[in-house]
Amino acid sequence: MSALPPRLRAILESAVRSVTDVKQREVIRSLAYALADSTWRHWQAWRPPEDNRPEHEWIVFANILKIAEREELTLAEKRIATAFAFTHDTCFIPRITEAMIREADEESKPRLEAAKGQQRISHMAGGAANARFVLAELRDSVRAGDAFLTREEIDRCVDIVAGHDLWKLGKPHPRGTDRLAVVCLEGDALWPLHPIGVLADLERPDENGKTKDACDPAEWRKQLSESLKTLLEYRVNWNLHSDEKFIDNESIFRTKEGHRLFQEWRKYWNL
Repeated sequence: MSALPPRLRAILESAVRSVTDVKQREVIRSLAYALADSTWRHWQAWRPPEDNRPEHEWIVFANILKIAEREELTLAEKRIATAFAFTHDTCFIPRITEAMIREADEESKPRLEAAKGQQRISHMAGGAANARFVLAELRDSVRAGDAFLTREEIDRCVDIVAGHDLWKLGKPHPRGTDRLAVVCLEGDALWPLHPIGVLADLERPDENGKTKDACDPAEWRKQLSESLKTLLEYRVNWNLHSDEKFIDNESIFRTKEGHRLFQEWRKYWNL
């Protein structure tokens, strides 16, 4: 399972078209293929449904490039964001989701909350370690050459990976002044509204090993409602910081393009 599947190559090719500058586009394409091929062989090809679907990183990459282009990130920042997209979720976990906690009885909720916190911390730490490993491996390879990330860019990517889920643990992270980290967060946060992201949530077994009926429209509607709640309820994380500038009065989005994509998905799903 070392070869990157055609469907993922197609998503990558579609994603890089968001980069308007031709020279930058080719740099990002080359970097993305090096990263995608390596992380696929090391991790995503073996991803269990308890964690996520294998398409996750590629959809996040597409989201990130759209947002990064609108935010006018530098080429170096786009390179770091590309590396983040393919490395941030390489430490697999049997996920305890926000929906599972909302549906739990009052006795089980504290236990699930504590377990979610522990697993997310381990997930981020493991992902950061994996990111440093694979980025260093690629940097040292002849195939990657001079077009690969610098050591400083690798450090920055690893730092973002190490904190990318803190917002799901009640932390006001990242702050809005860190536009690169915000772009990465929003590209990742939009995943549960994508049809493949919804399917991933429906296919994920609960703690009793049961999955939702992915052929039932009502289950899709329910899952989308839960995913929307996460993008709204966690806005309170940043309430103590009056200098944070959000696009609307309810969601976590601080970039115009991230918010546009969020609204487009809401319109598509009639949420």
